[in-house]
Amino acid sequence: MMDDLDVADNKNLWKYVDDSTTSEVINKDQPSIMQAYVNEFSSKSRSDGMQLKESKCKELRISFSTVRESFDPIIINDKNIEVVQCEKLLGLTISDNLKWNKHIETVCKKISTRLYFLRQLKRAKLPSKDLLLFYVTCIRPVAEYACEVFHDSLTKYLSDDLERLHAELAE
Repeated sequence: MMDDLDVADNKNLWKYVDDSTTSEVINKDQPSIMQAYVNEFSSKSRSDGMQLKESKCKELRISFSTVRESFDPIIINDKNIEVVQCEKLLGLTISDNLKWNKHIETVCKKISTRLYFLRQLKRAKLPSKDLLLFYVTCIRPVAEYACEVFHDSLTKYLSDDLERLHAELAE
């Protein structure tokens, strides 16, 4: 169904299994036409037997301007869409300033929780083979997921936060 969805030659539409993302580049002093995209997307979805859940729709505004422009809210089913500062997209936390602080914070929190469980398993005297299996299946994938996307963009202190967790593992 999603593969059939075609919205006004929108080249900035990404379709996933049960998710869709659209974007728009707005040059200085130009109006947004996102509401028109959303209206067309919503009506085509409805004709395909699907309905957008406005509570799950978010708007993330990324701007490099020092002065933030104000735009009319995007409306779906007579409800304003929430404007957020960061949002999770395919497992990556994307921020409106395109910095990786929130993403690394989330990853570090997940890894710390899993390291705690690993320590508990070690105290329970599980064999090294099982501890390694837990690390390989539960910790390493979290640490390495999509690192190709953000690794080269990390500041030293964010990189140090990740490395600190690896040092804890060695203890």
